[in-house]
Order: sequence, then structure tokens, then C-alpha cells
Amino acid sequence: MNQNTYILKFRLSLESRFGRRTTYMGQDVDDIISYAVVTLMEKVSRVMASYPDPAAYAGMRYSSVAHDFRRRQMAQRGEGARGERKWVSASDEQTWSQIEGIAYDAECDVAERMDNKKRIEEVMEILPIDQQRIVNLHGEGFNVTEIAKVLGRNRATVSRALSAARRNANKTFSPAA
Repeated sequence: MNQNTYILKFRLSLESRFGRRTTYMGQDVDDIISYAVVTLMEKVSRVMASYPDPAAYAGMRYSSVAHDFRRRQMAQRGEGARGERKWVSASDEQTWSQIEGIAYDAECDVAERMDNKKRIEEVMEILPIDQQRIVNLHGEGFNVTEIAKVLGRNRATVSRALSAARRNANKTFSPAA
């Protein structure tokens, strides 16, 4: 079995294990599965040697991958990898007031989003092509390490390029002092 087939069968097996769930442990199941596939891609040859059956590997990774993904998300938010997860429930009154606020502000949000999109397009025009690619991936939700893997670059190089893109945007579009 080649590596692509192994990865595909692993993904399908994980999807069947999660079933029709959309969330698991407070996390989106699609995000958990994508994270599992990305981590598998990093070490697929070693995993294939230890687990010739992708379904067996998926069974072994089923619950631990959700924990790993949750820890990673918490670490990125600055809560610490093993931090306490705080669950907050809102009363019906709070929920309705938030919904009414969203409906009221919807028109303002559309105009603000259009302005933001225009600003983003202006910023992207001034950036070099490599920085544009990195900023686009970052905007899609990839972190610096994942961008480095996708582009085949060093993590530090990607981090510096992202910082340089921010500096370029701030220099060009910040108000004059």
C-alpha cells in the first residue's frame, strides 16, 4: 500500500469512528481529523512500518488525537497546554440579548467587513509574493509551523517573513505621527 492510500484509509477510518458527531470534547471533529492527518503525514513511513493496517492506527489514535489537538489549541491561545477549560453557560435572557445585538449590528458589520477587505487587498499589493503566500496561509488558520511545512521552509524563516509583512503593513498604513 502506498503512502497516499494509507493516509486516505486512515482518514476514512477516523471519520467512521467519530460517526455523525460534529464536535468531540468541545472541538470541531473536522479540525481534529485534519490535525491527525497532518501529523500522520509528517511520519507516515515510520507509522506504516509499525501499523500496516491504517484502521488499527486510527483506532489507537482515536481518543488521543482529540486530546493532542485540544492541548495544541489551548497552548496557542496562551492558556497552557494542560490548562483548565472553563465552560460557561448563558441564561436565556443573555442569549436573546446577544442575538438581538447581532441582528442590530449586522448592517454595520457588512460595511466594516467591506472596508477591512479593501484594506487587506491594499496591504497585500505592497507585499512581496513570498510574504503574500505566507500571510494568505496564516489568514486561513495555519500556524507558523504548519506554514513552514507546507512551503518547505524553516519555521524561523516563516516567522520572520510574517513579522516583516506586519511591519510593512504598519509602516505603509499606520497614521502619521
